Amino acid sequence: MPELPEAEYMVRRLRESGTGTISQVKVLRPGMTGDQPARRLPRLAAGQAITGYGRRAKSVLIQLANAHTIRIRLGMSGHVYRVADAAALPKHTRLAFLLREGGALAFEDARTFGDVTIHADADLPQVFADLGPEPLDASFTPAVLAQALAGSRAPVKPLLLDQSRVVGLGNIWAAEALWQARISPTAPAGALNPKQIRALHKAVVGVLTQAVANTFRATETAADFPEADLLAVAVYQREGQPCRRCRKSIERFVQAGRSTFYCPVCQSGTAIVKGI
Repeated sequence: MPELPEAEYMVRRLRESGTGTISQVKVLRPGMTGDQPARRLPRLAAGQAITGYGRRAKSVLIQLANAHTIRIRLGMSGHVYRVADAAALPKHTRLAFLLREGGALAFEDARTFGDVTIHADADLPQVFADLGPEPLDASFTPAVLAQALAGSRAPVKPLLLDQSRVVGLGNIWAAEALWQARISPTAPAGALNPKQIRALHKAVVGVLTQAVANTFRATETAADFPEADLLAVAVYQREGQPCRRCRKSIERFVQAGRSTFYCPVCQSGTAIVKGI
C-alpha cells in the first residue's frame, strides 16, 4: 500500500520527467473521478500546461497553469508516472493525461481504491483542512510535533497514525520511529518529555527520509512500483527476530486494531500493556 515514502518517490520521479501540456484526459474506468462529475476533470485539465508536481500527505499533486491542481489519491495500489507511448498504456491504467509533447502521465490502480479530482488552488486549504503537518517539511520542528501530541492520554503509537496530528507515517513508520527513539508504543503521547519529543522528531524525519532514499535505490525506472515497506526495517514484521541494537527478540501485539512491533528492552521506558 503506498504510503508517504512511495508518494514522495512518485513526485520526485515526475519532476525528473519534466512537465508538458495536457492534450487529452482519458478516464478509462468509471468512478475514478471520486465525487466529482466525470466531465469536470477533462474540462478543466485538457489544454492546460503543467507547472509542477507536489505532494500532500499520501496524495500526488499535478499543478496547472489555470490555477487548478489535480489531486491523485493513491488508495491501496495507485501509482502515477510518465510513459513514453500514449498508445500503449500499462495494463491497469485507470486514467491517463495525454501530453502534447508525446507520452502520457498514467495512473495505474489495480485495486481501484484511488481517485483523481481537480480543485481550484484557492480551495486547497479547505480540501486539506483535516490534515496535520508534513514531517518532511522544514517547518516540521520538535515544537510542532509536541503541539500535535499535547494533551492526549492516548498511546503514542496509535496517535502517530492519526493524519490530523502528523501526516504520512502509517503503521510501519510509526513503529520504526518509536524504536529509533527508544519510546514505548504504549507511552501516553501527551506525557512525553522534551528529550523524548526531540528524539521522536529526529526519528520520524530520519525513517521517512531513509525510506524515500531506499525506494530510489530499489527501483530502476519510474514504472517500477515502489514498496518502501519491503525494504530494511528494524522491527516491523520481525517478530521473534533479534533486535538490531540489543539482540533481544522483537515482539508483537495488537494495538488499536493494528499490529505493533517493538523491542521490550530498548523501548522499556514505559511498561508495555498488551491489548491497548
